[in-house]
Amino acid sequence: MKRAGKFWAGLALAGLMLASGWSAEGAQKFRVGIHRALFGSFEVVADRMGYWKAEGLDYNVAYFKQGKLMNRAIIQGDLDVGTTGFAPFVTSVSKGAKLTGIAVTTDLCAQQRVMVAKNSPIKSIKDLKGKTFATLIGTSVDQSFRTYVLPRHGLTEKDLKWLNVVTTDRVAALVSGNADAALVGDPQAEIAAQKGLVRDIEDLCAYDRPRMMHIGNPQTIKANPDQYVKYFRGWLKAMQLLKSDPEKFAKVYHEALTEVGDKTEYSVVLATLKRLTTTPEFNDEIRKNLTEIAAMQKKLGWIKNPPNFSKGAAMDDSMLKKASTASAN
Repeated sequence: MKRAGKFWAGLALAGLMLASGWSAEGAQKFRVGIHRALFGSFEVVADRMGYWKAEGLDYNVAYFKQGKLMNRAIIQGDLDVGTTGFAPFVTSVSKGAKLTGIAVTTDLCAQQRVMVAKNSPIKSIKDLKGKTFATLIGTSVDQSFRTYVLPRHGLTEKDLKWLNVVTTDRVAALVSGNADAALVGDPQAEIAAQKGLVRDIEDLCAYDRPRMMHIGNPQTIKANPDQYVKYFRGWLKAMQLLKSDPEKFAKVYHEALTEVGDKTEYSVVLATLKRLTTTPEFNDEIRKNLTEIAAMQKKLGWIKNPPNFSKGAAMDDSMLKKASTASAN
């Protein structure tokens, strides 16, 4: 498999979604990317609760179906902040892309599940041999599934057929029969399960702990780091709201999901949100994880010369720390 070509080609599968105020007139505003998956809930709440406005941040938001698309938008200079998986971040930086990791968003392992249609005969990972599997090549969860899950069950990449599909379209791929199984993330996974459309095989926690990362535009960081401090102050307020009043947080996020067609019960959203965990600042464990991901990607032939992540290459959480100090005071 020619990973380099597929990596860049995969980024073109989908574009910006539900752009709010995204125009030439607002080009000088701070441009915030929000993921449609569960970990984007922090940004949704920060926006809808007015936390960023309260911090004096002049911004626009746009919704994305995949973190890799935010990678591309930042590399092209079309976005100032967004979220992406550790794996595509490592791949991009190792290929010379200009982007900076600025914080950890959340742990993904319990939010990403291997799922099949409700009446599928597939009962376990071993049953996937010869089946069509929906994922998006090069994402963190895709790398976890290929390099950790499959080998534990005696399978390799060649034992499966692959369907390259963005996160929000994978339930449809299962229901339509275009895929036999898929990696599906919350909240879409939980919503579809509650509707009786799909069922779980298992999540990724027994194999790996993939994570999401805030990424920033290096030019904007250099020119106006204070915008990121304001951004993180609002983001941290949203994170604190989830801890102190999960019911209120869930209500705001539930309303947002309903507006984009992800209709489900409030109780389902609340239960799903309680699985969100995050420790935003970079630490030795995070640097080690990035280094291990880079080593695996080099072994797979995805990259050639990874930066020294163990020494914090392409990483700067100083703006998060400044925001955290201000919030504490």
